[in-house]
Amino acid sequence: MKIVIIYGSPRKGNSYKATQIFKDEMNKLSEIEFVEYFLPKDMPNFCRGCNLCFVAGEDKCPDYNYTKPILEQMLLADALIFTTPVYVLQTSGCMKSFLDHFGFLFIVHRPRPEMFRKKAFVIASTVGAGIKDAIKTIATSLKFWGVNRVYSFGFATFGEDWDNMNIKKREKIISRIRKEARKFYQEVASGKIHYPYLYILLMFYIRKMIMKRFERESSLDRRYWTEKGWFTGENSPFRKLGGKAP
Repeated sequence: MKIVIIYGSPRKGNSYKATQIFKDEMNKLSEIEFVEYFLPKDMPNFCRGCNLCFVAGEDKCPDYNYTKPILEQMLLADALIFTTPVYVLQTSGCMKSFLDHFGFLFIVHRPRPEMFRKKAFVIASTVGAGIKDAIKTIATSLKFWGVNRVYSFGFATFGEDWDNMNIKKREKIISRIRKEARKFYQEVASGKIHYPYLYILLMFYIRKMIMKRFERESSLDRRYWTEKGWFTGENSPFRKLGGKAP
């Protein structure tokens, strides 16, 4: 089993330590190859909003030398783990910029069929509030990439760092992390593909209709969908995933 981990902070604090426990528990069940990326080291630049990935191709991105190897590893992986501390009630800035670089993967643009069979897990920590919003930001992008199921766990330390945390509180968090890791391992190992998220199916259908009626045949997205055979529905990425092909 191969899993790619994206760390949303260079600090090896609470979210990092939680992820190591998650990894350790999964490794007890099977030998797993973890490929790890740390932000911002492995993606040092902010997305410029130049739109080149949308209109000219992801290889035209000014940061393609960073995005290309990461995307290749994510496509090869059996599962993905994203981890972030909460910064000002949201995911970290470097994590948000990382996700911005992969907007071209959205279901309405050029999603990769490999993503439609993957599971992902989001781990987030906070000193107080913001867990739900931080997780939602990451999970939304992953779902729009077409990831089959996104799971998550977040915890609050109320200002305490890992080593100084109340022992009972820390043990409770550790117990929950290990439980979630075992569940996630079983989910990935099973190979089960769930029915796609309904709103992702809907977005796929709407986008197809818009492209047919209003978009030039020379547009990059339309050429991609044509090559994939998605206009006819015969090669819908959902056909073998339990969803009705739009």
